[in-house]
Amino acid sequence: MTHQETQKSFCNRCKNMNKHIVRYKKVEHESEEIDEGFSVEWAYTYYLLECSGCEELSFCKETFWPNESVDMEFYPPRVSRSKPIWFDQLPEEYQEILSEIYSVLHMDNRRLAMMGARCVIDLFITRKVGDQGRFDLGMKMLEAKGYISNKNAIFLKAAVEIGHASAHRGHKPTITNVNSVIDIVENLLQQGEVLSNSAKLLKKSTPRRKRLSRRAVGKN
Repeated sequence: MTHQETQKSFCNRCKNMNKHIVRYKKVEHESEEIDEGFSVEWAYTYYLLECSGCEELSFCKETFWPNESVDMEFYPPRVSRSKPIWFDQLPEEYQEILSEIYSVLHMDNRRLAMMGARCVIDLFITRKVGDQGRFDLGMKMLEAKGYISNKNAIFLKAAVEIGHASAHRGHKPTITNVNSVIDIVENLLQQGEVLSNSAKLLKKSTPRRKRLSRRAVGKN
């Protein structure tokens, strides 16, 4: 049985660190003369990877530099996200911001994505309870009016803190952090906008139960 080369890598579709089968591999060596009789060399290794879980294909470029450091670039980037199936049901304001978030994630711009996530949460607060001036007051109003639970509030505060750290403290979140924040934001919008609107439409379209007259009730 032929041994298959594998490597451990994050899968965007599975959202987990999975074993990937190397379907193709090519190594290239390059060099540059710095001075007479002295040159530096580096190498590129190209991989075509297939996730052992979902079979999604991805491309990896591995660079070995003269100082023995290694860079790995993936396409699509390991934090890229697909739009949820209910994306088109969102108000246009959300669609515009989310489209920008997904776009920068495809370029592995995690800080910008986290700032965008904070923007989505601020927009949700404004649409539901108006501009409260402060984030904490907006969150309290969302809870008071039943738009979010206390547990959801904890999740949202954690997501916003990542956005703050990215914008003001130069923090670069990990892939896991990014996916967690986007999960929280998407869940907020699905429940607070998409499902709530669907429930209203269902209520309008469902015939009301007919009330029995007192005479009919007496016969029963």
